[in-house]
Amino acid sequence: MQTFANILEASDYKSVMVTGGDMYSGYVIAREMLKEKHKHFKHVCVGYYEENKFVKLLKKDGAEVIQLCVDDANKIVEVYRKADVVIVVPPVNEHRWGASSVAYVLAAKEAGVKGLVLCSKINAKDMRDMDFLAPLCEMEEAFDRIKDRMGAASLVRCSLHIDMMWLFRHQIASEKKICLSVDPHAKFAPMAMMDGARGLCNMLLDPKHKPGTYELTGPEKLNFKDIAHQMSSAVDKKIEYKQVKHEEVYEYLKKRGEISKNEIEFMCHMLRAVSKEIIDKRTDDLKKLLGEEPMSVKHFLKKSADEFKPKDGE
Repeated sequence: MQTFANILEASDYKSVMVTGGDMYSGYVIAREMLKEKHKHFKHVCVGYYEENKFVKLLKKDGAEVIQLCVDDANKIVEVYRKADVVIVVPPVNEHRWGASSVAYVLAAKEAGVKGLVLCSKINAKDMRDMDFLAPLCEMEEAFDRIKDRMGAASLVRCSLHIDMMWLFRHQIASEKKICLSVDPHAKFAPMAMMDGARGLCNMLLDPKHKPGTYELTGPEKLNFKDIAHQMSSAVDKKIEYKQVKHEEVYEYLKKRGEISKNEIEFMCHMLRAVSKEIIDKRTDDLKKLLGEEPMSVKHFLKKSADEFKPKDGE
């Protein structure tokens, strides 16, 4: 099997395609690829389901944005044909998020894509019984069926990213609490999404990184009580962790209106997966891709501390 770097070097077009550009994870990955435009990529294409601020920002930064939908699998194939490498970020935003989402993976085979990356979650195979996460398992199975037909293929499983705390910034600032539906003793190894995107980009561009399965996590395992303690240090205020019901988290995020209902449901199920210790793994894969230690939660929170402090008038 070739490396992704070999594929891109041999191509005149040098195009990378990222799906899920209307979601935070897809946006961060696409933004990282755009940093390499004119240096390693000639074209950075981004697929999205609904236009939003992320799509507009990517378009402004030079991405070629294309609306995609699982209802039109032929269009997905047509768009993929223009790419040397396709990075599939699961289309959670789609109204038909479910078993039909495998179309985003299988289209790579039909389009004759040379390089394929599927982004998933740590231990997705153990999420089959969790309705809103089960499509991840099905997409991984579809990837396994076609990966040997690609010039290069990688499955990139990620831990929960610590960036998700931003969605609860108003609650933290006003109530001095982190209220989530997670067992306070359940540990996982949260990563910064920016690190994950940089690691993925390095995997594509550096020939020393071979295609395969990568499991990306942060450098240490923590529970949300630990994170609350580190948040206290970052904002110089006592922050407590409180376990609440799934429905309370859902309603809070719905009221804030910053992410779609599907994304809220996906996040709530991921929090359940943390409670069940399904994503409790910690690896050095991200460190190897970055060539340095990934950002710690402590560093991330200190860097983002102002986001979690009360603003003037609050």
